[in-house]
Amino acid sequence: MTIAKQIYELVKSLPQDQASEILTFAESIRAKYLNSNQPSSTVAPVPWAELVYSLAGSWGEDFPTLENIRDNSGQDILRERL
Repeated sequence: MTIAKQIYELVKSLPQDQASEILTFAESIRAKYLNSNQPSSTVAPVPWAELVYSLAGSWGEDFPTLENIRDNSGQDILRERL
C-alpha cells in the first residue's frame, strides 16, 4: 500500500475536525518545500526615502478629492454638518 493510500485510510476514520487538521498540516508541508525549492530573487535593497518618494501620490487617483465629493452630493457637506 502506498503512503498516500495509508494516509487516506487513516484520515477516513477520523472525525471531520481532525481530518481538517491533517489537511492543513499536509498543505503547510507542501508549501514549505515548494517555497524552499524556489530560487530566491536578488533584488537590490532600495533606501527608505527613495521608496517613499517613488510611491508618493500613487494612490491619488483612487481617492476622491473634497471637490469631487461636493460635486457628486450636490451640496456643501461641511456646511451641512454645522
